[in-house]
Amino acid sequence: MRSERSGEGVFGLMVPELFVTSSQMVLRHSILKPTSAEFRNCSDMSGTAALKVEANVVVLGADRVGKTALTVRFLTRRFIGEYGDIESIYSHNVIVDGRDISFNIWDCPYSQDLSEVKCIQEKRTQWADGFILVYSICDRASFSIIHQQIQCIKGTKEYLGVEKVPIVIVGNKRDLHHRRTVSSEEGRLLALSTDCEFYEVSAAETYHGVLLVFHGLLERIRDSRTSAKKPAGIKSIVKSMSAVFARKRTDSV
Repeated sequence: MRSERSGEGVFGLMVPELFVTSSQMVLRHSILKPTSAEFRNCSDMSGTAALKVEANVVVLGADRVGKTALTVRFLTRRFIGEYGDIESIYSHNVIVDGRDISFNIWDCPYSQDLSEVKCIQEKRTQWADGFILVYSICDRASFSIIHQQIQCIKGTKEYLGVEKVPIVIVGNKRDLHHRRTVSSEEGRLLALSTDCEFYEVSAAETYHGVLLVFHGLLERIRDSRTSAKKPAGIKSIVKSMSAVFARKRTDSV
């Protein structure tokens, strides 16, 4: 099942509060009052139009790690613990550093069907500007899946000629520390070895940690776009030529 929902996160405007069950989805609206700092940021932009930035984000991870809870916490600032197996695309607008940011967030259910995974994963990877990979600190199997997903994403992006892939690894359910099976150090080391950002959060307890995740990914997306605009250096040119010749040799075999 797939649905599309939108949430306007501009301060002081209506934000939909989502309650999802396996059989139905109910939308309510609530007003988020701006803090003084947020109000100043909005006031400063009153005379000029904010530069709009669009970011396509894919959220991946094993079942029951809190992918949707994390996403909805970012959208509504509220925690809802139970969800059905629903694939959703959300649209969410926020103001960050004086810029109008439009997040398109693809919340993806986990599938073990390899034939289905390969086809869908390629489409998601081509569409996405950045990725949030979620595991539960209470589930070691979900942590093992993260490394596989990173390899798959980077392999697809490299084939498309993209060198720098914005990825954030998130260890969720930090509040359940008494059930921890994956240490924080393991998460940090994985992120360091794969050139990813790392956060450990509790979607159930705090909004701020979740906000840092999405803002951290946004920074990585900005950096990757800046790098893509720079003229290719001699190393990049040699690498691209090597890849082309290697592909030709493979095709001729």
